[in-house]
Amino acid sequence: MADFREKLLHGLRGELVRAILLAIAVSVLLYNILQPISKTALQTYYLNSDFLPRKTDAVGTMLQQNVAESGISSKQVQQMADWYSNDGRPGGCILRVEKDGIVIYDSALNNVEYYRTYSQASKTLDEEAYLRTYPLEFSDGSATLYVYGYFDFFVDEAVRTFEFWLCLLLGICIVLWAVWKKLNYMELLNQSIRVLEGGQLDYKVPVQGTDELAQMARSLNEMSASLKQQMEQVQQAQTQRYDLITSLSHDLRTPLTAQLGYLELLAEHRYQTPAQHDEYLNKCVHSCRSVIELSNGLFRIASGESPQRNPKLEQLPAPDIFLQVFSEKLTLLEETGWQVQYLAPSCTPCLLWLDIDALCRIADNLISNLQKYADPAQPVCFEVTAEDDRFCVCLSNAVCTTPQGDSHGVGLKNVAALMERMHGQSSYTIESRTFCITLHFSR
Repeated sequence: MADFREKLLHGLRGELVRAILLAIAVSVLLYNILQPISKTALQTYYLNSDFLPRKTDAVGTMLQQNVAESGISSKQVQQMADWYSNDGRPGGCILRVEKDGIVIYDSALNNVEYYRTYSQASKTLDEEAYLRTYPLEFSDGSATLYVYGYFDFFVDEAVRTFEFWLCLLLGICIVLWAVWKKLNYMELLNQSIRVLEGGQLDYKVPVQGTDELAQMARSLNEMSASLKQQMEQVQQAQTQRYDLITSLSHDLRTPLTAQLGYLELLAEHRYQTPAQHDEYLNKCVHSCRSVIELSNGLFRIASGESPQRNPKLEQLPAPDIFLQVFSEKLTLLEETGWQVQYLAPSCTPCLLWLDIDALCRIADNLISNLQKYADPAQPVCFEVTAEDDRFCVCLSNAVCTTPQGDSHGVGLKNVAALMERMHGQSSYTIESRTFCITLHFSR
């Protein structure tokens, strides 16, 4: 019941019912307004024209001529009804004949059709306006013909019929107008659906009213917004997967490069003691494990699994952990002839929440960038400082005039992403061919 009431108040059914009621009300109101106006206009026309006298005179003259030519007596006065009917004139006249003050014929009493005509006549004028008298010469004496010419009856009927059909047509037009509006809105919805089918999900379907069509328009807008959001989520997921694959692919090169460097040192017997030999082997093994771990992560992402983004944070001592991780990575550069300057830490030791794997990957990316873009003839400076409530790790180097590879910025993007996982930030500057990157770790 509530649903039916809601549809009746705000639905298409209710709008159709209201349109019909409005059409009926307007039609009836207009008809009642036109009635007195047309009555006054016709009355003015009848009074100021010879319409009624001319029509009545035609009937009276015709009857006078027939009586004179036929030579009938007053007892045969009933023949006038036949003459009037056979003459083909429209009804509306009442004929009365008096002889010597006695009514010898009255069509209103003797003819049902005349009586009906008389009873339905509009009588917009006084009785005298309809009456005309004519002398009749019967074979047995003179008489007087009274002709009541109610010819305005047919004009009034025609006007009333016209008014009726005009008001009816107006009511139909109102209903058709309401239906036409909804048809136009349906065409607009059809066009909007085609626009959405074309992929323009930003397009908003116009919402007009509160009926079922308006609800459909709102549903289309909600559907397009939901579909757009889903497509954006899919696109975002694909972009994230692509970025992760790119990041892992880039990170795979760093341990492989380190492993190749240590293997070259071993192959060329560039070690001093058996302990150093074992150390290089251990680093090769560690690099192999890093490659296996990164390749497993790459395989999981490529197979459609959700990447694990939760960092494994643990409390580690700073600045010792930074010196340990970066010095281990920078050792390879030193073994190949690079100069590394470790500036004394200017900070108070404390514990920081860090992800050791992410920190190692950051160091690998920075060492890889040094090998490709730094000038090996100039020293690399490493420094740990304190700045307000943050620890800062600074790595600076001179930029090589002829880099050994194309720059895609993947390494720096990886460093920024890994720092965000540890709730830190990274920034870099390039001034006078000197590149300096700073890692900001929150205490």
